[in-house]
Amino acid sequence: MSHKKISEIPTRELLVIGVPTLFIALLVFGITYHFVLPAPPRTLVMTTGMEGGSYTAFGERYREVLARDQVRLELRPSSGSVENLKRLMDKSLAVDVGFVQGGTSSSAEAKNLVSLGGICYSPLWVFYRGNETYDDLSQLKGKRMTIGPEGSGVRKFALDLLKVSHAADPPTLLLDLTMTAAAKALMEGKVDVLMTFGTADNALVQKLLYTPNVKLMNFSQAEAYTRLFPALSHVILPKGILDLAKKIPPSDVHLLSPPTNLIIRDNLHPASVYLLLDAAVEIHGNSGWVHRAGEFPNLKAQDFPLSEEAERFYKSGRPFLMNYLPFWVAAFVERMIRIIVPVGIVLVPLLRIVPWLYARRNRSKFYRWYGELKYLEFEVSEDPRPERLSDYQTRLDRIEGSVNKVNVPLAFYDEIYTLREHIDFVRRKITQLS
Repeated sequence: MSHKKISEIPTRELLVIGVPTLFIALLVFGITYHFVLPAPPRTLVMTTGMEGGSYTAFGERYREVLARDQVRLELRPSSGSVENLKRLMDKSLAVDVGFVQGGTSSSAEAKNLVSLGGICYSPLWVFYRGNETYDDLSQLKGKRMTIGPEGSGVRKFALDLLKVSHAADPPTLLLDLTMTAAAKALMEGKVDVLMTFGTADNALVQKLLYTPNVKLMNFSQAEAYTRLFPALSHVILPKGILDLAKKIPPSDVHLLSPPTNLIIRDNLHPASVYLLLDAAVEIHGNSGWVHRAGEFPNLKAQDFPLSEEAERFYKSGRPFLMNYLPFWVAAFVERMIRIIVPVGIVLVPLLRIVPWLYARRNRSKFYRWYGELKYLEFEVSEDPRPERLSDYQTRLDRIEGSVNKVNVPLAFYDEIYTLREHIDFVRRKITQLS
């Protein structure tokens, strides 16, 4: 196709070629837009834990961090890990993310869930009253114990641990108080033992650590328990971690702890996943009483497979665009790339074909007359009788008149002149018959 200004192309030609091309482009864009991920949601829903518990505190921190990127995090209190898991598994509930302790369930039971990795240890704190010192759960038989409400992770683990220690059956009395109510009951002497999960910075845990007449159990057989329950880890509350000057605690305290995992539904928008992972690093990346700095978050997911985004995050860091652009700008640019690339794959070849189609459409206006001219020339050569001269001239005049009426853009006038030269050539052959 000759280099020519668009203004020189007739409007009708532009419509004939341009409209189908535009339609195909819009169709491809629409199909791509439909199947490409939508924009990240502005609101996420997190299922947390009991009032006063670590998960509730974590939820508040996640809400603060996500708010910096104009993402609203709606927090839904729960009784703990078991209820969190049920909510995440129930597709009729609008829940995106939650805290679940390792050993609570498995991917076989919840195929729609994936993990963003371990975020912290949540030690099992066994506080008790009395003058005696206990170092194993078997010594608690016959006590009044609060082990958390139905649906809490601590209740599930506590029952399993007490059963294997032969301390779960009567005369032991098992109560299902919430963390706040249980702490109050223990301090008032209404219960003998409180079992709860929580991070070391949990306010109620810290309060109980300093409460007179309340002791923390040091698991002397911690390693044995971890062999029987692989979901549990043996962690240590170091000597003096509470108060170095006063050496509180006076010696290392051996505790049991499952890792807490950040669990999401597998259809959560990838941009939201990276936002949660960024928040996890900020919230859980520092050192704590029972873990070192940088130990969390990590890719040691339990029970559920690690999400693809989490694997990439732990191996390569956050996506390139999120390192240089604000969250919403990065999300928009990434989405546009996802749309433009497949559209471009279709449109680039299409745009290359358009000039060819345009040229073919205009040249096709000459093809018929070239055919008739060739056929007339053949007849003149095969039957050069003078008496047919008039018929040949009439047919040639009709061809020439039709060619003169052909309307093509200026770029194709050379085709008209070439055809006219051929008409003159045939005319000379006809003239020679006279």
